[in-house]
Formats: sequence, structure tokens, C-alpha cells
Amino acid sequence: MLTAFAGLVPFQVALVVRDLHRAVRDIDELLAAGPWRGYVFDGDTCRGREYHGRPADWSCRIVLNARRPQFEVIEPLVGPNIYSDWLDARGEGLHHIAYAVASVAETTAQMAAAGHPAIQAGHSFGADRDGVFAYYDTMQALGFLIEAVEPPGALPEPAFRL
Repeated sequence: MLTAFAGLVPFQVALVVRDLHRAVRDIDELLAAGPWRGYVFDGDTCRGREYHGRPADWSCRIVLNARRPQFEVIEPLVGPNIYSDWLDARGEGLHHIAYAVASVAETTAQMAAAGHPAIQAGHSFGADRDGVFAYYDTMQALGFLIEAVEPPGALPEPAFRL
């Protein structure tokens, strides 16, 4: 039995979109989910970026709100990355559900053994260059992806706010 996420409650629901500003405007019209803190994940703000097990130069813009579960809205910038893949294959919408875990490395080993390999990963995105994440290929089983996150102690100051 897979135990990587047993007993854990999701902390984040994530959407992938083509236009971050439009998507946030639409979400706020229906859900009043803001305010939003924005970050850019690229070579300066996130290290160890991988795509299908290989180093990759992907980047994206994300916004986060303060609700629980948290909403994350992601706009891909440069690829290859799983966000652009998703948009090309499925369009905008639900992309992944995220769980906080004690060890992304341990979770990745369990998920790989269960047939759900990591398809994108990165680390050092926190204010103190801590924090680790990995996304797993759970499309066939669930219809969306699962993300495991070792949360950083704190996020850096937002690059922008919406």
C-alpha cells in the first residue's frame, strides 16, 4: 500500500492558465479569493529545476492566496515544463493538488515504486533557500497531478501583488 500521502490533508489546489491577470480577475469575480502574492520561479529564485528527470530551464509566474486550502494559479513562461504540457493537452483548469510532506525524496521513492514517477521538481525557493517540491504523474489514476512539498520556513517577499 502506498503510504506517501496517508492521513495528510491537501493544503493547495492549483490551476494552470495562459493569462495570470485574467484568471485572477475571473476567480475573484466568483470567489473573492484574493489578495494574491506573486512569485517568479526561474533560475534566480528556484534551483534544481528538473523536467522528466533532467535539468531544465523552465520558468513560471505563480500567485498564492492566504486561504486554506490555498489557491495557486500558475502561468508558464519558458519551457519545457509540465504547465505548458498541460495547457497544450487539456487547456486551462485544475492542474494539481499539493500535500506538505516530511521528505520529498522519500515520497518520490514511494511514488516511483507505485508507478507514479516525478515529472518535474525543484528546490531552494524559500526565503532561506529551503523548500523542495516534486510533481508526480498521477494522470491515469486521478485525472490530475499530485505535488509533494517540503515547505520552506518562509517564502521570500513577493515579486508582485494582485
